[in-house]
Amino acid sequence: MWAANVGTAIHAYVEEALKGTFPNWLMGSTDRIKVTATLPSGAVISGHPDIVIPYANTVLDIKTVNGFEWTKRTGPNQSHLYQRHLYAMGCIAEGLFDETKPIYVGNVYFDRSGKIPQPLVYVEEYDPALTTEIDSWIQDVIYAVQNNEDSSRDVAAAVCEKICSHFTACRGSLGTHDEPNMIEGEYLTSAVNMYVDGHSLAAQGGRMKEEAVSILYGVNGTTDTHQIRWVTVNPVEKEPYLRIDVRKIHTAIDSSE
Repeated sequence: MWAANVGTAIHAYVEEALKGTFPNWLMGSTDRIKVTATLPSGAVISGHPDIVIPYANTVLDIKTVNGFEWTKRTGPNQSHLYQRHLYAMGCIAEGLFDETKPIYVGNVYFDRSGKIPQPLVYVEEYDPALTTEIDSWIQDVIYAVQNNEDSSRDVAAAVCEKICSHFTACRGSLGTHDEPNMIEGEYLTSAVNMYVDGHSLAAQGGRMKEEAVSILYGVNGTTDTHQIRWVTVNPVEKEPYLRIDVRKIHTAIDSSE
């Protein structure tokens, strides 16, 4: 619930700020824009895109995530690709985009924790071929629900649960097993690999810090970016010891400029 509330607040804040700077842009929260995409099968999907820039033939979807490492590693996930593509289809249908010129779709990621102030942006040219893939997947899910069957699950369950209202009917009745489940699919195996890589990097980082400490022992001063000093720590009932303290130098902004 907290993550969802933070995401909604970030959406509203960003869209309001951008609207003030770019009044010709259409924003989901302020302009209440709604578009509808009709797939070849006849399936109709409507939605409210976050940012539409008609003169640039561009639609952008804002996403809030907990850090950027996963997104940097894998790029926008399948649900994000599908969603922005459907928005572009809807913008074309509404006459907002010029089909004779390139159309662009993208995602703007914000770190909901606030640790990373700059957004992460992915923009690429709209690919009409993706329409068939999306339509096939949607029809597979609809058919499975209507016939009380399981879908092909070519989208990872963790993603499917977030983007599909049929998730419970399609996957909610899957059985559980006492034996460990084999993790399959690129989405989940990539997450496992990222954890393993992160663990290795943490160990490597620890070794790098230890070596640097041995070189910098007793050194106090500054570089262009950091201040280094050694401080004496006096713990209770223990012998005092020296500890290195490294801090980033924050340059003050001259208010007279």
